[in-house]
Amino acid sequence: MNILIIEDEQEAVERVRMFLTRYEREKHDSMQVVDVLDSVKEAVAWFKMNTAPDLVLLDIHLADGLSFEIFNHVAVQSPIIFTTAYDEYALHAFKVHSIAYLLKPFSYVDFTAALEKLAQQKALFATDTSHGNNEWQRALQASLQETSASVKAMQKRYKTRFMLHAGEKIVIVPTENVAYAEAEGKIVTLVTASGKRHIADQTLDELTELLDPTVFFRISRKFIVQASAIAEAEPYFNGRLALKLIPQASGEVLVSRERVRDFRAWLEGA
Repeated sequence: MNILIIEDEQEAVERVRMFLTRYEREKHDSMQVVDVLDSVKEAVAWFKMNTAPDLVLLDIHLADGLSFEIFNHVAVQSPIIFTTAYDEYALHAFKVHSIAYLLKPFSYVDFTAALEKLAQQKALFATDTSHGNNEWQRALQASLQETSASVKAMQKRYKTRFMLHAGEKIVIVPTENVAYAEAEGKIVTLVTASGKRHIADQTLDELTELLDPTVFFRISRKFIVQASAIAEAEPYFNGRLALKLIPQASGEVLVSRERVRDFRAWLEGA
């Protein structure tokens, strides 16, 4: 089996290679890595110049953005196993030729289960040489649709509105109207798009779990921001980013250095 690895973390590449070597030894099935790429740009160029491999092992956060961008430039006909540390892209992944969605750090058992699923799909139609490939593609698509439906059904439901105190009254604020959440000590304030400020009942950690991660991002220990509230971003000291928010925050709004890369990928895909 010819395999293309698209992954920007060397440690993850070596782990996959180790799993492939073990699988080859145990199953007596040739596992040939044809290339290792680390960016959307490299992947697009590779697919334009090469024959489709038997399998693509694809990370989602690559060196220059989200791997879904690849499919906007080239038609990828190969089955895909997504490997990622983020669970929020599962439904999107099954819209392409994905046979599995493995969350890092995945085990060898999970990895082999994905390979076995691919092998079973191929084996079902291996005896029909005239129509086997088309039948296999249709069966794979049906399997993906079924899996996609299951993922959608299990997809986490995120908070859609807040009941917040405004003096002696309680107001209902749709989540989409929240521009950002700011923590000062133990007090968390929700700031709406119109600039109104309300004390939240939740901590920032709790809000991180309640808010849709495709819309909101935890940029630091102090802030969760909505994509539409970000007016500007510019480099800041020590590898961080400084954001200008609308409405404007009272102090500096900084993206932590360790979150800059994920923030960039999130914002590009938001």
